[in-house]
Amino acid sequence: MKTEKLTHNKLHHLLLTLSHQERERLNDFLQSPYFNQNEELRKFYEAIRPTLRRTKSETWDDKRIWQLCQGTKKFNKARFQRLSSDLQQKTERFLITFRFDQQKPLQEVFLLQSLTSKNLLTQFPYALQQAKKAQSKSQYQDGNYYLTQFLIELENNTYLDIVKKRTDDSNLKDVMQHLDVFYLIHKLRCCCAILHYKNVTSFDTELVLMDEILLHLQKRSYADIPIVDAYYQILQTLIKPEEEAHFKTLRHLLEHNSDNLDPGTIKELYLYAIQYCIVRINAGQLNYYEEIFALYKKALEKGALFDHGVLSPGNFKNIITVGLRLREFIWVEKMIEQYTSYLPKHEQNNAFTFNMARVNFFQKKYDAVLTLLQAVEYNDIFYMLDAKVTLIKTFYELKEYESLDALLDSFSILLRRKKSISQQYRTIYLHFIRFVKQLLKASNKVKRKLLLSQLSEAKNLADKGWLLEKAEELS
Repeated sequence: MKTEKLTHNKLHHLLLTLSHQERERLNDFLQSPYFNQNEELRKFYEAIRPTLRRTKSETWDDKRIWQLCQGTKKFNKARFQRLSSDLQQKTERFLITFRFDQQKPLQEVFLLQSLTSKNLLTQFPYALQQAKKAQSKSQYQDGNYYLTQFLIELENNTYLDIVKKRTDDSNLKDVMQHLDVFYLIHKLRCCCAILHYKNVTSFDTELVLMDEILLHLQKRSYADIPIVDAYYQILQTLIKPEEEAHFKTLRHLLEHNSDNLDPGTIKELYLYAIQYCIVRINAGQLNYYEEIFALYKKALEKGALFDHGVLSPGNFKNIITVGLRLREFIWVEKMIEQYTSYLPKHEQNNAFTFNMARVNFFQKKYDAVLTLLQAVEYNDIFYMLDAKVTLIKTFYELKEYESLDALLDSFSILLRRKKSISQQYRTIYLHFIRFVKQLLKASNKVKRKLLLSQLSEAKNLADKGWLLEKAEELS
């Protein structure tokens, strides 16, 4: 029974993700005898379709669906299960075909392979011309673009070998160049991801050939291939965050090359640029608040922070935090009103409540902050960390020192015991706790002056701006 329910839910969930156009094309797919010879399966899909409507959809009912496709036949659970499984497989096959239909240059590569394998060599030159023409119309010059370039030239190389028309190594140079670019894009991307994860989690793995690749990139410029240059600059920001020139080059690349990169890549590049700003802010360079705010606004404008039209609660919170720190209150309020509905539905209330607590804190409505934080569930580790910091600051502002002391101690224990928190973030928040305790103990001018000096020079510190503000108030 559980297996049947799981299969039905799996199929229904898959079909619900299809757009209206895809559902129509799936119907055509099932009507085609080349792809499907099972008339019963066509009727089964037709019976399911009413449950897929965006508005006023019918609920999934096994017996109702069976009746629609089988008429008066007695309901057969085993047969229903088989039909569900078959339709799942056909739908997956349709998705493969549908995606392949959108890859015109890749189709031409398979044609080139077919022509050489069937020895239809007289037809190859024209097909090669058409393949290159299709490739020249590609909208994005990403890793897949250079992979297809490599495959086209590889088939051309095979053809030249067969017909003995090779007069020089120019084609082999093209083969190697496109392969190298494809490899560099994905190798650099993986290296960036690994270094990033090392900074925020306990993740660890060997970076094979990274030093050799960096040496190659220092000798050979890829400024003419923006995606390679972008990942190279990101890698350098992760290795040498103190060298700000790499961030500036990345920012320039984002401003001038977005149209040539696919949305997924653009999102990834923006997130790396934003993360670099966060690192610099945590290192005490508060001027990077302006940089990160500009990046967030541009990324929102380009839709670069969305996944299938959904904005993550983490990005939502971070954008609001930066806006509040820059006292862009009007913009923040408009942003909350405009973008809350883009959050996952089950998280909209929670994210809205937490971020309203942050807004209230900046407006010095501390009692409201405490009330709002009590209503928030912190399933995300970064939400939890920021909530603790907000609560600490609120207790400090309210002079609730007993509650503050208890929270500082419990937060310190949590940071040391929770293994999923990386050493970098553990250090940042432990430093915050240490300086809050020093604020409480700064009982004379000498201690206050020393505290202010230490804070000014401190690096790897959460909420440094607030700490400096409180220290200056004591002075």
